[in-house]
Amino acid sequence: MQIPSDIVPGRLISRHGPGFLRRALLALAWWRTGPATSLDLHLNGVVVRRRATRSNEFVPFMAMADLYLCRAGRTVGSAANALAFRRSPQEAWVDVIEDHGDAFRLRGEIIEGQLRERGPLALRALEAGESLTFHAVEDAERLAKRVMGGALSARSRSFELSREGLHADGAMIPIDAIASLDEGGRTGVLRLLDARGQALWSVHYLSLFSADLFIVLMRTMIEAHHYGIDGNGVARR
Repeated sequence: MQIPSDIVPGRLISRHGPGFLRRALLALAWWRTGPATSLDLHLNGVVVRRRATRSNEFVPFMAMADLYLCRAGRTVGSAANALAFRRSPQEAWVDVIEDHGDAFRLRGEIIEGQLRERGPLALRALEAGESLTFHAVEDAERLAKRVMGGALSARSRSFELSREGLHADGAMIPIDAIASLDEGGRTGVLRLLDARGQALWSVHYLSLFSADLFIVLMRTMIEAHHYGIDGNGVARR
């Protein structure tokens, strides 16, 4: 999938980072907290400001290959309150944690921005016959991270989404075998179902990177197949 390289940040919408008191505490406990990072939300992406290196990096929404939404803390049934994003599996994660300013709004803006900016590129790539790679961590690792905290492991399994279907766990699930996508409700488990309601494949929403983008793409592909629409939006005869 081709990502445009001539993107400019656009206007500043809001700034997210430690407040004055937290900055003072960070200065006093630098050896414990490590380098501080603040995030500037722009129309087309996020500027990551790293104090330790005095560097600024603009990450466009359309270049965010992976978003990882998770629960931080041990409360059962608590809402997802942390998010991380990265350009590719080879790059480091940038964390959006709960106590950095208005992080709840920022997490929502990042998810919406990825859908708005990367979504159309991803759909065009699928229509052109390309495959898109998604990643997911194992449920056990997701739950362990929730309890123990710490950085997200680089270990993850990958699967490919194409206009022919889903290539996962060494098998191919053709698009014409998928009748619907069950978003899981309270269980949080996403399931691809056949016409009889039997599960063909499943993954937990909080184990899947860029889960919202996957849902949108999968639903679009299923509906296009059901209504006989080809990659150019023209009904097949």
